Amino acid sequence: MPILAYHMVEPRFDLSVTRVKPPQFRRQIERALTAGYHFVTLGAYLASPSRDEKRVALTFDDGYDSVYDHAWPVLRALDIRATVFVVTHFMGKMDDWDVNFGNIRFRHMDVTRIQALHDAGWEIGSHTCSHFDLTRLSPQGRREELVLSKQELEAWLHAPVRYISYPFGNTNAAVIADCRAAGYQGGVVMGRSQVTLEASYALKRTGVYLFDFPWLFSQKLLAKYEKMFNLIQRGIDICSDGTVLVRQGIGKPIK
Repeated sequence: MPILAYHMVEPRFDLSVTRVKPPQFRRQIERALTAGYHFVTLGAYLASPSRDEKRVALTFDDGYDSVYDHAWPVLRALDIRATVFVVTHFMGKMDDWDVNFGNIRFRHMDVTRIQALHDAGWEIGSHTCSHFDLTRLSPQGRREELVLSKQELEAWLHAPVRYISYPFGNTNAAVIADCRAAGYQGGVVMGRSQVTLEASYALKRTGVYLFDFPWLFSQKLLAKYEKMFNLIQRGIDICSDGTVLVRQGIGKPIK
């Protein structure tokens, strides 16, 4: 069964497709429940894997305010818990790590909101400190992003942080080695091929986007048309690389 990856559940217009509208999100969740699926956190999904159950891991990247404002009310009413991956140095701040075409910006959840989700049974994971592409950082910079984000979240939540979502879905063997050394138990990616990497640190997810009308969303739940969805995801990944190039340049910066 799939691991779904959302970003924003946002009514405001944005030039990117990495959002869903709140009514769209509600319909998707209700459609899945009607079809007999049930949603769990990533940790619960991995703790007892089974191909026979209609279980779906529900995850959110970046920790936007819209997750708290629009996704949580829907999920709370249905007694569903999810996993949210937080960019720690942008908590309570605008998403200035992104290129933001058209100067359209969105705020990340602050500590109070993240704590409220944690208290409600949500799982909190790391999305690093600064949302840099870890594969393009120096070894020291990479370790700082991994270790500090985990330490900060654990200090605020008084709970272990077990999983990481790699910014832009990018990882490699060196990043995974540092994740293991930092104490992470696993990591999630998006559409890029990671077949040579340790499976538990390159768990593949299926992104849900603005263009996912009901039939497409149903096929994602069924884990069908994998090649087609991989191709679409690769296109989105390539577009996200533009942000990487703007922020980090062509070479590997020393951080």
